[in-house]
Amino acid sequence: MSDASDILQPMLDDMEAAPALYKPTNFWQSGLAGIVPDLKERGIESFRTHPSAHFFYVPVYHSKTYSRWDHILDPIIARLPERKARRWRTRLTHSDRARADYRLYRASAVAGGLDLDRVSESAIGGGERFTFDGRSYSRSMLNYLRSLNLLKRAVPDLRPQSCLEIGGGYGTLGEILLKAEDEAIYVNVDIPPVAAVSTWYLGEVFGRDKVLAYPDSRAMETIDLAALKGKYRAVVLCPWQLPKLTGRFDLFANFMSFQEMEPDVVTNYINLVQPLTGGHALIRNSALGKKTATKAGEVGVFEQVVSEFIASRFDEFDVVARDSFVHGELSEDGRYQSEVMVLSRR
Repeated sequence: MSDASDILQPMLDDMEAAPALYKPTNFWQSGLAGIVPDLKERGIESFRTHPSAHFFYVPVYHSKTYSRWDHILDPIIARLPERKARRWRTRLTHSDRARADYRLYRASAVAGGLDLDRVSESAIGGGERFTFDGRSYSRSMLNYLRSLNLLKRAVPDLRPQSCLEIGGGYGTLGEILLKAEDEAIYVNVDIPPVAAVSTWYLGEVFGRDKVLAYPDSRAMETIDLAALKGKYRAVVLCPWQLPKLTGRFDLFANFMSFQEMEPDVVTNYINLVQPLTGGHALIRNSALGKKTATKAGEVGVFEQVVSEFIASRFDEFDVVARDSFVHGELSEDGRYQSEVMVLSRR
């Protein structure tokens, strides 16, 4: 695998010539303007601390105030009495929310299948993580783990040995599955620059030679799962490479990215991944839709994609489980509903 800069630039160059269905939609066009400069100026080694990352692909618990002023607030809090210091740290870092999510994850766990107790998140990339029962978790990882518990409940004893994800961010699901299953392979399809971040991160966690990077897959006419398994633990592709992918995956996943696309783009992706998915799909997206934009460049989508739309496009699958309250997220006022669905091939 090449260095981060050698991975990113070819992706950006090729994206210019890619068909429109594989390019960033309006929501992500606004993200490119912040993410690329952050990576170049701040360095990929600290990507989880970048302001643009927090908005687009690295969810965090802590407040914006703490994110901006932690270098000033931490020394002040350190001088406070212990009880008051603990109270202020909780208020600023929202560690109570992290603990609540961890408790939901543990309370909803079931025996068998993926051994999620083997999983602890690496410190690579810096940024926010919390330690519970001797293991480390970010908000992204706890979101995935709670959703995977719904999959385990719906499909007992499932141990996927291959997983395809669209929009996998920096590779959290890949880290979970590859740490839980020694022989598994994970394929992430994402737009640059996030695809470059995922390549770098998974390479740092599992070894650079175990991740097929874009410079090495760029010229492949066929990207065959069977040929890659055993040689690589992870593969990171750009969207325009998806039609070249062949094979049969045990699991397809999409978390919070279909809702950031336009309906025609989502439909095209599902038409491509449905024949590649042999067993099950795990989907977490908005049941209500992403914020709409009124003009190009404004953060939002022009036409909303909701979870029901996604389920309808998987016309060879049935929804066998769905939840917002425990495994997803439901705000008290009902204005935000992130729904997790498990789909099984008929």
